Amino acid sequence: MWQMTLKQRRRYNEMMRDLDKLKKDPYLRVPAGYEEGKNLEEDERYRSTIKTFQSLVEEIHALEELARKGN
Repeated sequence: MWQMTLKQRRRYNEMMRDLDKLKKDPYLRVPAGYEEGKNLEEDERYRSTIKTFQSLVEEIHALEELARKGN
């Protein structure tokens, strides 16, 4: 790993655990043949999970970039 501070490493490890949990979430992948709009509650679960996944990946990437620069 790059030169991360202890605080950054802890946060990074925490985010990676969250990412592993999200990868197992069935709402991360929309099944083939799923028709959006039939069940608004299900639609929101898919959107929410995917949005959470994307923001987590962006945050992990930002932390990795910061560590590469040596900050």
